[in-house]
Amino acid sequence: MSPSAPFARSLSAVLILAGSGFAQATASLPAGAPAALESITQAELRERAGFFASDELGGRFTSTPGQRLASEYVAKQLAALGFEPLGDAPADAATGARSFFQAWPVSRTRVDTERTSLELAGKVHARGFGIIEAKGDAAVDAKGKLVFCEYGAPERLPERIAAGELPFVMLRTRSLAKIPVEAQFMQGLGLLGKATSIAGKLAERGATCVVFGMLHDDSSLGDFINYCGITPDKPLVRYGNDRGMAAMVEGMRAAVPMMFLSRALTEEALAAVGQKVDGARFGAATDDDFDPSAHVRIAVVEDEAEAWNVCGVLRGSDEKLAAEAIVISAHIDHMGTRLDGRIFHGADDNASGSASLLEVAEAFARGERPRRSVIVLSVAGEEEGLWGSKHWAEHPTWPIESVVANINIDMIGRVADLSGADEISITPSYQHPKFSSIARHAAGLAASLGLGLTSGDKFYERSDHYNFAVRGIPVVFFCDGEHEDYHKVTDTADKLDYAKIERVARLAYWVGHEVANAATRPEEIGRQTGWHADDEREAESGGERRR
Repeated sequence: MSPSAPFARSLSAVLILAGSGFAQATASLPAGAPAALESITQAELRERAGFFASDELGGRFTSTPGQRLASEYVAKQLAALGFEPLGDAPADAATGARSFFQAWPVSRTRVDTERTSLELAGKVHARGFGIIEAKGDAAVDAKGKLVFCEYGAPERLPERIAAGELPFVMLRTRSLAKIPVEAQFMQGLGLLGKATSIAGKLAERGATCVVFGMLHDDSSLGDFINYCGITPDKPLVRYGNDRGMAAMVEGMRAAVPMMFLSRALTEEALAAVGQKVDGARFGAATDDDFDPSAHVRIAVVEDEAEAWNVCGVLRGSDEKLAAEAIVISAHIDHMGTRLDGRIFHGADDNASGSASLLEVAEAFARGERPRRSVIVLSVAGEEEGLWGSKHWAEHPTWPIESVVANINIDMIGRVADLSGADEISITPSYQHPKFSSIARHAAGLAASLGLGLTSGDKFYERSDHYNFAVRGIPVVFFCDGEHEDYHKVTDTADKLDYAKIERVARLAYWVGHEVANAATRPEEIGRQTGWHADDEREAESGGERRR
């Protein structure tokens, strides 16, 4: 896909940064640190993270054009830095030349945009709604008048939905405010269950579809539909037998499709039925000149598509050890767009990690070539179920038995529940049975960069390192934790702490540099009483510090 003009300008700017070597270094290095650490700078991180979190990429949802643009960006960066392509999709069909891309298949349920719309009082809307399709996925083309059902209490539902009537039901929602993430999810699931129950009753009474209104675009239900429903801009995706978020709603479909409206369309629908809203109460509008006519068209299609990992390698300098590799990884994807059209920018999750991945790649390319090979892996599908890293681990483009370590970076730019401005969480921590010599080594280097460590063990199974860990490969995962903007449209680049990102990215590079140069492979060392082990154990694991 050809890049747009803004994409080309952004890419050009970053390629200039990538070629600047260490010229922008502003801070002195800790004692014993590799010189290439200086190439990781706040200025470049800001440029790169700003691009990944830009409106242009539309939330980078897996398999969408925005994800493809983001992945092309990474591939071009790696090429400019001198990495070799390590994908499995040919760059040139005629020559068979290798590309940086690893394509992997997804199946999708998506809105047929030519046959899906909502018309209210003569005004047609092609967006601003989300859909949970019906059992059997039957298409709907229904004209008539909206029948207002307020909050859907059973005693207030019409006894019969006549031909030409379209039920319009309000749902009680509230702004997410500071509700914990787990509570948000369960609240959204409960509201969808209520909507399904209402739709089932109305279907029994003659409805062919049900339109639901919400007064809060940032409600738990709005976010849940973003996870588990479909919108004109965002499909449901599945990877092989893993149905991901689609599995959450398969048992919650009604006999008729459900259409959920954004706040703006809800207000239009309320006006169409002659209602005004005051807080959470409704009443007849003073103007009785209203038009309840509506036309609901819903059609979904199933198709096959591709998502993309990006993979490049910098060959090691040691004749024997170059056959072994460390993998530095970060996911490129995020949540796409909300049903009201606002973008999930995913600045912390995970523009911060993707920008850092490229900075770490630059440091390896500009610095002294390490003894082992270094693989840079940008994956998609993390938000749906760690799919991209799973696909790479199951279809590796480097012998998996020769991968000695994985360093994963996902969300490192905010003060969050697990880390302050001068902290970062890692897993496996010393309290975890899979605590590794890599994680222990990170603890030894973090203090030199002004970073304290906290336990991120609650995320041990929730990011891409896990697909390496289950194969017995030692891992370390850097993450700040969850915060008030986690998985919300308010996770924007202006809120990132670039000084913190710089330090964590430097830590990731420094750890990777030493693992790539160590005489022996890293290892899992099991639970410990603290972050640091004794010098004898350190020497036995081959994790020499400050070579």
